[in-house]
Amino acid sequence: MCPTLNVWRFIESPPSDIVSQMEFDRALFEEALHDPAALPVLRIYRVSKPGVTVGRAWKKGEGVTVRPTGGGRVSHGDDLIYSVVARPDTFPTFRQVRTSYLSFHEAVQEAFRNLGVETELVRCDHPEFKKNSRRLIGDCFKEPVPTDLVYEGKKIAGAAQRRKKQAFLHQGSVQLVAGLTFDRLRDAFLEIFKKKVDVDLHTTSTFLRL
Repeated sequence: MCPTLNVWRFIESPPSDIVSQMEFDRALFEEALHDPAALPVLRIYRVSKPGVTVGRAWKKGEGVTVRPTGGGRVSHGDDLIYSVVARPDTFPTFRQVRTSYLSFHEAVQEAFRNLGVETELVRCDHPEFKKNSRRLIGDCFKEPVPTDLVYEGKKIAGAAQRRKKQAFLHQGSVQLVAGLTFDRLRDAFLEIFKKKVDVDLHTTSTFLRL
Protein backbone atom coordinates (compact mmCIF):
# COMPACT_ATOMS: atom_id res chain seq x y z
CA MET A 1 0.00 0.00 0.00
CA CYS A 2 1.34 3.47 -0.87
CA PRO A 3 1.63 5.91 2.04
CA THR A 4 -0.50 9.04 2.35
CA LEU A 5 1.41 11.63 0.37
CA ASN A 6 1.10 14.42 2.93
CA VAL A 7 2.75 12.42 5.73
CA TRP A 8 6.53 12.81 5.81
CA ARG A 9 9.35 11.65 8.02
CA PHE A 10 11.32 14.46 9.65
CA ILE A 11 14.85 13.78 10.84
CA GLU A 12 17.04 16.31 12.64
CA SER A 13 20.43 14.69 12.88
CA PRO A 14 22.98 15.70 15.50
CA PRO A 15 26.14 17.45 14.31
CA SER A 16 28.58 15.02 12.70
CA ASP A 17 31.43 15.01 10.21
CA ILE A 18 30.59 15.74 6.60
CA VAL A 19 31.40 12.21 5.42
CA SER A 20 28.83 10.69 7.79
CA GLN A 21 26.22 13.26 6.85
CA MET A 22 26.64 12.59 3.12
CA GLU A 23 26.43 8.84 3.70
CA PHE A 24 23.20 9.32 5.64
CA ASP A 25 21.64 11.17 2.70
CA ARG A 26 22.93 8.53 0.31
CA ALA A 27 21.33 5.78 2.42
CA LEU A 28 17.99 7.61 2.53
CA PHE A 29 18.03 7.90 -1.25
CA GLU A 30 18.87 4.21 -1.68
CA GLU A 31 16.05 3.31 0.70
CA ALA A 32 13.57 5.30 -1.39
CA LEU A 33 14.77 3.63 -4.59
CA HIS A 34 14.28 0.13 -3.20
CA ASP A 35 11.16 0.64 -1.08
CA PRO A 36 8.20 2.14 -2.99
CA ALA A 37 6.29 2.48 0.29
CA ALA A 38 8.98 4.60 1.95
CA LEU A 39 7.65 7.92 3.20
CA PRO A 40 9.12 11.17 1.85
CA VAL A 41 11.83 12.56 4.10
CA LEU A 42 12.94 16.02 5.18
CA ARG A 43 16.24 16.00 7.06
CA ILE A 44 18.00 18.99 8.65
CA TYR A 45 21.53 18.84 9.93
CA ARG A 46 24.87 20.57 10.35
CA VAL A 47 28.49 19.49 10.50
CA SER A 48 30.55 19.08 13.65
CA LYS A 49 33.64 20.51 11.97
CA PRO A 50 34.26 22.37 8.70
CA GLY A 51 34.30 20.27 5.55
CA VAL A 52 34.09 20.58 1.78
CA THR A 53 31.82 18.66 -0.59
CA VAL A 54 31.76 18.41 -4.37
CA GLY A 55 29.27 16.93 -6.80
CA ARG A 56 29.39 13.43 -8.27
CA ALA A 57 31.07 14.66 -11.47
CA TRP A 58 34.16 15.71 -9.53
CA LYS A 59 37.05 13.50 -8.50
CA LYS A 60 37.52 12.90 -4.81
CA GLY A 61 40.53 14.74 -3.40
CA GLU A 62 42.23 15.06 -0.05
CA GLY A 63 39.93 16.78 2.41
CA VAL A 64 37.03 16.73 -0.03
CA THR A 65 33.87 14.60 0.24
CA VAL A 66 31.82 13.68 -2.81
CA ARG A 67 28.10 14.33 -2.48
CA PRO A 68 25.54 11.85 -3.84
CA THR A 69 24.11 14.77 -5.86
CA GLY A 70 25.68 17.09 -8.42
CA GLY A 71 27.03 20.63 -8.46
CA GLY A 72 30.32 22.24 -7.59
CA ARG A 73 32.36 22.84 -4.46
CA VAL A 74 30.61 23.83 -1.21
CA SER A 75 32.30 24.71 2.09
CA HIS A 76 30.31 23.62 5.12
CA GLY A 77 30.66 24.84 8.67
CA ASP A 78 28.41 27.74 9.53
CA ASP A 79 25.45 26.61 7.43
CA LEU A 80 22.12 24.86 7.76
CA ILE A 81 22.01 21.81 5.52
CA TYR A 82 18.79 20.09 4.53
CA SER A 83 17.90 17.18 2.33
CA VAL A 84 14.64 16.03 0.78
CA VAL A 85 14.00 12.52 -0.50
CA ALA A 86 10.69 12.03 -2.27
CA ARG A 87 8.99 10.67 -5.36
CA PRO A 88 8.47 13.13 -8.22
CA ASP A 89 4.70 12.70 -7.88
CA THR A 90 4.70 13.62 -4.18
CA PHE A 91 3.94 17.27 -4.97
CA PRO A 92 3.19 19.06 -8.26
CA THR A 93 6.36 21.21 -8.25
CA PHE A 94 8.55 18.14 -7.65
CA ARG A 95 7.95 16.76 -11.15
CA GLN A 96 10.61 18.96 -12.74
CA VAL A 97 14.08 19.91 -11.55
CA ARG A 98 13.73 23.68 -11.98
CA THR A 99 10.31 23.96 -10.31
CA SER A 100 11.42 21.82 -7.37
CA TYR A 101 14.53 23.97 -6.85
CA LEU A 102 12.37 27.07 -6.98
CA SER A 103 9.82 25.75 -4.48
CA PHE A 104 12.51 24.84 -1.93
CA HIS A 105 14.32 28.16 -2.31
CA GLU A 106 11.04 30.07 -2.07
CA ALA A 107 10.50 28.34 1.28
CA VAL A 108 13.99 29.38 2.42
CA GLN A 109 13.37 32.94 1.22
CA GLU A 110 10.07 33.14 3.10
CA ALA A 111 11.74 31.79 6.24
CA PHE A 112 14.34 34.57 6.04
CA ARG A 113 11.60 37.14 5.42
CA ASN A 114 9.71 36.01 8.52
CA LEU A 115 12.91 36.60 10.46
CA GLY A 116 13.26 40.11 9.08
CA VAL A 117 15.89 39.35 6.42
CA GLU A 118 15.13 40.27 2.81
CA THR A 119 16.75 38.11 0.13
CA GLU A 120 16.48 37.85 -3.64
CA LEU A 121 15.88 34.88 -5.91
CA VAL A 122 18.21 34.89 -8.92
CA ARG A 123 16.31 35.49 -12.15
CA CYS A 124 16.77 33.15 -15.09
CA ASP A 125 17.21 35.98 -17.59
CA HIS A 126 20.36 37.52 -16.10
CA PRO A 127 23.13 36.92 -18.71
CA GLU A 128 25.87 36.15 -16.19
CA PHE A 129 23.70 33.62 -14.36
CA LYS A 130 22.63 32.05 -17.66
CA LYS A 131 26.31 31.59 -18.47
CA ASN A 132 26.97 29.96 -15.10
CA SER A 133 24.07 27.54 -15.52
CA ARG A 134 25.57 26.13 -18.74
CA ARG A 135 28.91 25.05 -17.34
CA LEU A 136 30.51 23.07 -14.54
CA ILE A 137 30.53 25.34 -11.52
CA GLY A 138 33.65 25.67 -9.35
CA ASP A 139 32.90 27.30 -6.00
CA CYS A 140 29.10 27.14 -5.78
CA PHE A 141 28.73 30.10 -3.45
CA LYS A 142 30.79 32.42 -5.66
CA GLU A 143 28.84 31.65 -8.83
CA PRO A 144 25.05 31.86 -8.41
CA VAL A 145 22.77 30.25 -10.98
CA PRO A 146 19.02 30.73 -11.56
CA THR A 147 16.78 30.02 -8.53
CA ASP A 148 19.68 30.49 -6.07
CA LEU A 149 19.09 32.87 -3.16
CA VAL A 150 21.17 36.05 -2.78
CA TYR A 151 21.60 38.40 0.19
CA GLU A 152 23.37 41.76 -0.20
CA GLY A 153 24.78 40.63 -3.54
CA LYS A 154 26.16 37.32 -2.28
CA LYS A 155 24.74 33.84 -2.74
CA ILE A 156 23.52 32.37 0.53
CA ALA A 157 21.48 29.34 -0.55
CA GLY A 158 22.14 26.75 -3.22
CA ALA A 159 21.27 23.15 -3.87
CA ALA A 160 21.88 20.07 -5.99
CA GLN A 161 19.79 17.07 -6.98
CA ARG A 162 20.05 13.53 -8.15
CA ARG A 163 17.02 12.03 -9.84
CA LYS A 164 15.90 8.60 -10.84
CA LYS A 165 12.47 7.45 -11.96
CA GLN A 166 11.45 6.26 -8.50
CA ALA A 167 12.73 9.16 -6.38
CA PHE A 168 14.96 12.21 -6.15
CA LEU A 169 17.44 13.48 -3.57
CA HIS A 170 17.67 17.24 -3.07
CA GLN A 171 20.50 18.62 -0.91
CA GLY A 172 20.56 22.29 0.06
CA SER A 173 22.99 24.50 1.98
CA VAL A 174 21.86 27.78 3.57
CA GLN A 175 24.36 30.23 5.02
CA LEU A 176 23.58 31.85 8.36
CA VAL A 177 23.55 35.62 7.79
CA ALA A 178 22.39 38.78 9.56
CA GLY A 179 23.20 37.30 12.97
CA LEU A 180 20.66 34.49 12.65
CA THR A 181 21.23 31.29 14.59
CA PHE A 182 20.84 27.76 13.29
CA ASP A 183 17.87 27.13 15.58
CA ARG A 184 15.94 30.24 14.54
CA LEU A 185 16.43 29.57 10.83
CA ARG A 186 15.55 25.88 11.26
CA ASP A 187 12.30 26.68 13.06
CA ALA A 188 11.28 29.30 10.50
CA PHE A 189 12.11 26.99 7.58
CA LEU A 190 10.14 24.10 9.07
CA GLU A 191 7.08 26.28 9.59
CA ILE A 192 7.13 27.49 5.98
CA PHE A 193 7.97 24.07 4.51
CA LYS A 194 4.98 22.43 6.19
CA LYS A 195 2.63 25.08 4.84
CA LYS A 196 4.14 25.30 1.37
CA VAL A 197 4.24 21.58 0.67
CA ASP A 198 1.14 20.87 2.83
CA VAL A 199 2.76 18.11 4.87
CA ASP A 200 2.52 16.59 8.31
CA LEU A 201 6.05 15.95 9.58
CA HIS A 202 6.55 12.93 11.85
CA THR A 203 9.83 13.01 13.75
CA THR A 204 11.71 9.73 13.49
CA SER A 205 15.01 8.30 14.69
CA THR A 206 18.20 10.06 13.68
CA PHE A 207 19.64 6.65 12.81
CA LEU A 208 18.71 4.89 9.59
CA ARG A 209 18.21 1.14 9.67
CA LEU A 210 18.36 -0.56 6.31
